[in-house]
Amino acid sequence: MSATLKNYFFKLVLMAVVFTLTFSAVSAPALPRRSYIIQGSDLSTVVDLVQTSGGTVTSELSIINGVAAYLTDSAVTALQAHPTIHYVTPNVQVEASSLAVSETISMTGSRRNAPSGEFTEVVGADYVWEQGVTGKGVTIALVDSGMAAFNPLRMNTNKQNRLLAWKDFVQNRPTPMDPNGHGTHIASIMVNSVRDAARSYNGMAPDANLVVVRVLNKEGRGSYETVIKGIQWVVDHKDTYDIKIMNLSITGEVVAPYWADPLNQAVTRAWAEGITVITCAGNSGPDPLTVSIPGNNPYVITVGAFTDAYTHRDWTDDYLVEFSSAGPTMDAFIKPDVIAPGAHMVGMMSNASYISQQHDANWLRGTQYYEMAGTSQAAAVVAGIIALMYEENPDLTPDQVKYRLMITSMPMIEGGVDPQYARANYSVFQQGAGRVNAPDAVLAADIEGSANFGMDIWKDLSGEEHYQGYAYYDEDSGIYGVKGVENTDDGYTVWDGGFGIWSGGFGIWSGGFGIWSGGFGIWSGGFGIWSGGFGIWSGGFGTWSGGYGIWSGGYGIWSGNYGLWNEPMQSPTASSNEFDQSNAKTPPAYGRDQSGNLNLPDFSQMLLGVDRWVEE
Repeated sequence: MSATLKNYFFKLVLMAVVFTLTFSAVSAPALPRRSYIIQGSDLSTVVDLVQTSGGTVTSELSIINGVAAYLTDSAVTALQAHPTIHYVTPNVQVEASSLAVSETISMTGSRRNAPSGEFTEVVGADYVWEQGVTGKGVTIALVDSGMAAFNPLRMNTNKQNRLLAWKDFVQNRPTPMDPNGHGTHIASIMVNSVRDAARSYNGMAPDANLVVVRVLNKEGRGSYETVIKGIQWVVDHKDTYDIKIMNLSITGEVVAPYWADPLNQAVTRAWAEGITVITCAGNSGPDPLTVSIPGNNPYVITVGAFTDAYTHRDWTDDYLVEFSSAGPTMDAFIKPDVIAPGAHMVGMMSNASYISQQHDANWLRGTQYYEMAGTSQAAAVVAGIIALMYEENPDLTPDQVKYRLMITSMPMIEGGVDPQYARANYSVFQQGAGRVNAPDAVLAADIEGSANFGMDIWKDLSGEEHYQGYAYYDEDSGIYGVKGVENTDDGYTVWDGGFGIWSGGFGIWSGGFGIWSGGFGIWSGGFGIWSGGFGIWSGGFGTWSGGYGIWSGGYGIWSGNYGLWNEPMQSPTASSNEFDQSNAKTPPAYGRDQSGNLNLPDFSQMLLGVDRWVEE
């Protein structure tokens, strides 16, 4: 029998099954339908099969060879049996990632109309601006709740329009808007071109260009469907607007391995297409295993948050904020990758926005500025740094950007003169490579290397190979560690899951900042890290951390074991430092197995109630 005839026969059977299951009782009320993401071998086949099953296609998602559609339970069962259907995933909700605060701050004097953008100085952006680098010619795609058309966001420092495009997947409005406020606040941190009284800009990259894609509603919520449509639009238009960066400050619950999740597949595809994706770790910390989706994607840049404790020129009291989500991921990858300022972050927002009206942000009285907190804001800081990096080094690939950003970041450590003998305040699962360092990331010469080494992103997308990280959990000692790295007492590569134990208490430094700041002045010539001192990080860093290149370089090929999806990742054996797989549970992969059967996780046990599931 020919393939065409087989497919035709299967469709007849499919229609018969759906008809029988749906209409067996003529008087029965219409069956409820839920929204799913259905993926298969090619888009046209998926559309055809969904429609044949009685489903209603709501979006075609070519970036993942799939569609979003409303299906009955019987249609789901029928589609899962078809050999060309790879995944059937609930179309669940995602949301903006910022924390609710409520306090009105009176603004007077010179700060009244332009509050100080102190977070820009915390990461050294002011030094980069002094070198003439402000993000010129670099386009950032903001995929969020939209953007209010404030002049400092629409126009660059020369009062020229920099909003190149607008797309609304929520209401299809033709002009920029942001009923929620989150997207506007994120845009302000990234590109606000207003100067404060000290002549510092209020945005990280004040001359960068923007395209804004709205995927979240008034309440700051969206779905896999709308976010994937937004990512697909960005990828489709990357050459038209020369999009280098996509900021995705959105979070959702992790319910599947990164490679089996349709939202993560879209994010991975954007990275593979040459777009550097920045996302947030989430605000569910401080416990381990709390990094959200798409922050759990191993390819992209995932950002956690720290605070300067309102002393932006004094690093000695800086600390990791407790809400910042921590790794490892359920796929054993170390996340976040870096940390950036994410507390008391000041940015623009409409006074009529949902966040403002709900008093979920500190209003700076008499202005359009609000103070918020979250890893969303930290991700926006990093997106701005990367815009500066691309102006200075326009030919960087996303993997090279990630490498430069991480290798120049500074781990939060206790006091000590020699990094070789220093001890980390927070583990690698909390701070990644450390606090971002704009001057070195943008200006340092002779940094060569790529992140995600050993991972073939196109094989990952095609399903030929999938990867797992090097993290493990040792039940006997109760610690999380990094495979291949000696378990030292440096406080960095091993973690017992507690918070703040590396410094003797939450956010307390036990010996000053020592060699890393010299009392601050790190970007004023006092330390000269960009003029010859950079080597201390590329040489000294690896000595005390146990080998930075080990965990950020090659990764293991996924071997079918789900590790944390069933039980904590096993520790390496004492003799070989390799994972002992002998007693590991090996559930079937999410998708079609070698026998052609479609296996899915038990979403009923993994989702936080049906309200997260999009229903008709």
